[in-house]
This record gives sequence, structure tokens and C-alpha cells, in this order.
Amino acid sequence: MTLYGTQLIRAVTAFAFIVAMFTAPTSAQDNEVDPAEREKIEQIVQEYLIENPEIIALAFRELQRRQTMARMGPAINSYRDYLEKDPATPVIGNPNGDVTMVEFFDYRCGFCRRHFPEVMKLVREDGNIRYIPRQFPILDRQGETPVSYLAALAALAAHKQGKFEEFHIATMTSKGSLTEDQIYQIAGTLDLNVERLKADMNDKLVIKSVQNTLAIGKDIGFEGTPGYIIGDDVVTGAAGYGRLVQAVSRARREANARQSAE
Repeated sequence: MTLYGTQLIRAVTAFAFIVAMFTAPTSAQDNEVDPAEREKIEQIVQEYLIENPEIIALAFRELQRRQTMARMGPAINSYRDYLEKDPATPVIGNPNGDVTMVEFFDYRCGFCRRHFPEVMKLVREDGNIRYIPRQFPILDRQGETPVSYLAALAALAAHKQGKFEEFHIATMTSKGSLTEDQIYQIAGTLDLNVERLKADMNDKLVIKSVQNTLAIGKDIGFEGTPGYIIGDDVVTGAAGYGRLVQAVSRARREANARQSAE
């Protein structure tokens, strides 16, 4: 069992005890635990939580995960095969990895860009993750050039030339505010055929893929970017390397448990 799993069990146990102590009827408490013994137990729990305050954060994080999955899980599960197994969708990392991480992102999202090095660090250091970036261009505004949407189309068009990963990394790490001209400049620096790229951006299947992901992300309940689906965990926002590691570890642990039970 991982350190995180052990800490979580301790946190749940401590909180379960506290809830039982303070929500049970007074008469039941008096019958089960005498005042002196009750005081000793309360002191032990209090001292443990003071010495290990991170346990409280872990417990609340687990509560948030369960609440999020209760809200978003049914929709995620209904779309999971499409999100994780669509053969037309580009994959970064290990295509045969034992954990799949789906990210809903927008190329113009500052949080996505700042978090991207953490994502790639995890994918490269772990070596067994299927990382699937899903186009979720939600930052365009009416009356303006739909740069997020065009970048999403361009990325999938680059995939048709076998260079999705290169285009994705170059665009996510580009400097300044992304523009339409910059999209094609990035493509040119990667030796992509820009005229073919523009033609493929009008491919009905490319357009449909972006539209599908937009509809699915909204149906699941993502209201911003980035958002990650990792097993039975949802990570919203630029939560950091450690949070992603925890989600991947949980997904791997639960997958192994299911395999052992079969």
C-alpha cells in the first residue's frame, strides 16, 4: 500500500470516529464510553490530527473527489470508450500504457500552458501513461477570430500528417498570445505542409471531432480548462504535478485490484 493510501485510511478512520462520537445520541455515548475514557480517546485523536495536519487535507480531497465523481462520473462513464479508445484520436506518451489521462484543454488557456510542463514531466518520467489531449476550445468570443477553434482544427490536421505531438508541444509552449498567423507559422517551422493543413482543417471528420469533444466536455460538466480525467478521478485546473501523480497512482492501484479480482 502507498503512503498516500495509508494516510487516507488513517484520515477516514479518525474522521469516522469523530463523527460517531459527536453525532451519536448522548445516551448512547454515555452507555458505550465512560467520560474518562472518552476524554482519553478525544485527546489521542486531537494530538494525532495536530501532529499530522496533512491528514485533514487528504480527507477533504478525497471527499471532493467523491463529490465530483458523483456529479460527473455517470457522464464520464458513458463517454469513456470514445474519449479513451477512439482510434482516430492522437495519443502522446505510451500508446499501450496502463493508465489513460484525458485532458480537456484550450490552446489559448494560460493555466493549461503553465501546467503543461508538469503534465509532460509526469508522462515522460512515468513512462506508462497514455496521454490524450482533447480539444476543448472554449475561450473564443463572438465577433473575434476563433483562434482557439482554429488551433484545435490545426492540431488534428497536423495529426493527419503524423505530427500532432510536435504541433501540440510547440503550440502549448509558444510565447505570447496565440494568433491565427502564429498557428500557421508554428506549422511551417515543423515542416508541415501548411496548404494541406489548411485544407484538412476543413475536413468534416476533423470538424466533427472538435465539435464532439466540445459537446461531451460540456455535458460532463467542465466549465473551464484544463480538466483531466484519470480513471475514477477528475482533476480540475492547474492542480500541480503532485495532484496528477496521486490520480495516476490511484487509477493504477484500482486497475490492478480489478485485475486481481478477475
